[in-house]
Amino acid sequence: MTKTNAPQFKELARELLGKILGFKECLPQTLDGLVAAASVSRLSKGEALALRGQPFDVLGLILQGSLETRIINPDGHRHLISFLQPGDVVGIISVLDGLGHVNDLIAHGSNTVVLRIPGHIVRAFRQQDPGLGRAFELQLAFRSRLLHERLAADSGMPIRARVARLLLTLASLYGEQRPGGLVLKIKVSQADLADWLGVSRQSVNTVLQPLTAQETIRVSYSTFTIVDAEGLRQLAQL
Repeated sequence: MTKTNAPQFKELARELLGKILGFKECLPQTLDGLVAAASVSRLSKGEALALRGQPFDVLGLILQGSLETRIINPDGHRHLISFLQPGDVVGIISVLDGLGHVNDLIAHGSNTVVLRIPGHIVRAFRQQDPGLGRAFELQLAFRSRLLHERLAADSGMPIRARVARLLLTLASLYGEQRPGGLVLKIKVSQADLADWLGVSRQSVNTVLQPLTAQETIRVSYSTFTIVDAEGLRQLAQL
């Protein structure tokens, strides 16, 4: 992880903070102060921004690239939790409770850039601007809803329904409507889907093959396009 002083990243950070859930309601001087006190770091693919259980008294904002959030199980298997994109915030829980980070944050792309705001700066502004605390609440509430949606697709459901639900969730987060369908703006491999659901890659492939044959979805170089969203919702038992 290396620091970068490119001023355009600070400008981008201020623009993003003014748009994202909760933070856009903060006082302008609060957002200005957070960005001014921050540093900008660049990560290579596979490099860690944070590790589960280790201190991370930093509020991070992704400016470029993406991060995968994961937990490595005792047997060494990866449990993938999510991918984070520009505009996503990390580190809220650690900044609030002072404990170690709740999962690993690993650069998913080859050129990921993150704004890093020291925790003591964040807490000082929180005392001055109640809107910052409200921003934390809204961010955590949003993530809690995503978590409960995932829990609803428990392991007792057929694997095809779980895969369909995951694709629909990813589409709601990262989908972009284009002439050919709803395209996921993030690269997702079959291995990623398998680690997300805690199943084998072969099981995921068994579900994806008929979906592509029926043109419910298209897959090309880890890019998913949802062509028939209604068909996918029926498969997902929604």
